[in-house]
Amino acid sequence: MSAAAMPPNPAPAEAPLVPHRTSPWFGRLLTVGLIVVAGIAFLQPWKSLHSEPVSNGRHQAATNVKQVQVAQPSAATNSNVVLPATVRPWQTTTLHARVSGYLTKWHRDLGEQVKAGELLAEIETPELDQELAEGEALASEAAAVAIQARAERQEAEADLKVTEAQAVRIRADAELAILQLGRRERLLTTAAISQEEFDTFQKQVEARNADVAASEADVARRRTNLDTRTAIITAREATAKSRLANVERLKQLQAFKRIAAPFDGVVTRRSAEVGMLVTAGAESLFTVEDMRRVRVQVNVPQTYALQTVRGVAATVSLPESSAQAVVGTVTRTAASVESSTRTMTAEIELDNSERKLQPGSYVQVTLTVPQRGAAWTIPTNTVQMQIGGPHVAIVNDKNEIELKRVTLGRDLGNRVVVQAGVFGKERLVVNPGDELRDGQSVAVEVREAATMAQR
Repeated sequence: MSAAAMPPNPAPAEAPLVPHRTSPWFGRLLTVGLIVVAGIAFLQPWKSLHSEPVSNGRHQAATNVKQVQVAQPSAATNSNVVLPATVRPWQTTTLHARVSGYLTKWHRDLGEQVKAGELLAEIETPELDQELAEGEALASEAAAVAIQARAERQEAEADLKVTEAQAVRIRADAELAILQLGRRERLLTTAAISQEEFDTFQKQVEARNADVAASEADVARRRTNLDTRTAIITAREATAKSRLANVERLKQLQAFKRIAAPFDGVVTRRSAEVGMLVTAGAESLFTVEDMRRVRVQVNVPQTYALQTVRGVAATVSLPESSAQAVVGTVTRTAASVESSTRTMTAEIELDNSERKLQPGSYVQVTLTVPQRGAAWTIPTNTVQMQIGGPHVAIVNDKNEIELKRVTLGRDLGNRVVVQAGVFGKERLVVNPGDELRDGQSVAVEVREAATMAQR
């Protein structure tokens, strides 16, 4: 057969996978290996479960002990009470016009410093000026009338003296006539004189007695006239003093034409305008406040009224300011509770030379008042409220929980007063949960416990 006639050489076909001669043994070994591995995997948990039962139990028990923080009570000596208060100036006054008129000038404006006696405004008072002039004229007239009355009294006194002298002379003449009548009577018995002459002397005696009576009446009249003149002088002098006093009053009113500052301070309000008609006592023209010292007035609730006395420490702070609070003490109290608000007013005097506090401002006052009738305070986060009342969870010496009921007093913010139930040495669980039970074992976090004790 020739080469041309031979068919082309076909591509070699892929040889079929022929297992190796040792393939039966390899399969058996692979099967045995898988069985061994499965056995080891099955036996290992069983061995661990049966070889370490005690250690796993201990680990389980350790993980079930609850970690707690504790805090201790502290003696309830003082408590801080934060109350709203108002700043008042040391002195404040509103200046009104004392006289009516027209405002001609004002000299100080809003916010300016003034000294005591410094002129603030001036008022023109034409009616008052005329009234003063009239009063002075009337006072002068009354003084002149009083002088005239004193002169008339002197004249009446002189007339009285003359009349008394005349009465003495008339009385002497009457006594002489009586003596002469006695002699005539003896002469008549001896017929030395006639009866007619005796009768004439007798009539003369009667006339002299009548003159004596008339002179005594005249003396009495002159004395009455003198007393009247004295009374008139008293009345005229009183009138003169009254009119003079009226003049002084008008002069004092004239002094109110000038409105002056009563003390050193700041003008916090001005409503005075040039040309305005001012009525006495009606319009307020200026308000002056003394801010060198301030009074911080706080209304203390009845609960703390008895403890808030003079000398109690107080800290004043502005809520909107980051400046350091001002420390002071209670200066005075009203010592009486208002029935409408059940609060007592207390005042704290503070130096305000640096103008840190503005009168009228709202401030917060922290009063450090002593506690009365309370033994201990505890943190508020150690109290657990239950159906039976407030309780605390105490960690005893065995590190076991003891739930104990307490009687609470005043709430001091982050602490609360305990009136009964604790004695000062307990370790109280902070933030006790409902899962705590009596006799439950716990572990105290020492570092946290020390921190809470310091608080």
